[in-house]
Amino acid sequence: MKRRTFLQCAALAAAVAPLSGLHAAALPGDSLYRLNTALVDTQNQRFTLADLAGKPLLVTMFYGDCNTACPIVIENLKQTVTALGASGKKLTVLMVSLDPFHDTPGSLSQLMTTHKLDPRQFRIAVAKDESQTRMLASALNIKYRVLGGGEINHTTRITLLDGAGSVLASSSKLDVTPDPAFVKQLLAALKTA
Repeated sequence: MKRRTFLQCAALAAAVAPLSGLHAAALPGDSLYRLNTALVDTQNQRFTLADLAGKPLLVTMFYGDCNTACPIVIENLKQTVTALGASGKKLTVLMVSLDPFHDTPGSLSQLMTTHKLDPRQFRIAVAKDESQTRMLASALNIKYRVLGGGEINHTTRITLLDGAGSVLASSSKLDVTPDPAFVKQLLAALKTA
């Protein structure tokens, strides 16, 4: 095992909060649902990733004041769900902010409206603090760094989790048009969901 991968796994293991015996036993060892990342959404509902278990989840990270990559990622998510046809209705799409200092449930709610995101399928949230944000970003293999002027340089990765929280596929294509290979992986995963 590469040293970097080992260190990431060790950090992830250290960040995992104890789960109830039955629930923890039901999740695979690589499940992101083992993370105890406290999130709050646009409706001020508090939840963790584990609360979304049971069906496929598309997850990415972004920030509200982004005027470059993030609007493209949001449009890509919308187009990807559309490209899946009826199968796309099986997905929940979670977008988590990289900016817990400035993004609030209220500002994220406005973002939902601006981008015309269906709240029955799309959920936008923010972690309670910087350490929770970094923990989730690391688990999703999203690297980011805060620059001057409020900008955040970050990886644009969309990840598909299965109902148990294991990573099935991901795409880093930055384009409003969906990644055909990723759509194919999504369709295959949704057939078994």
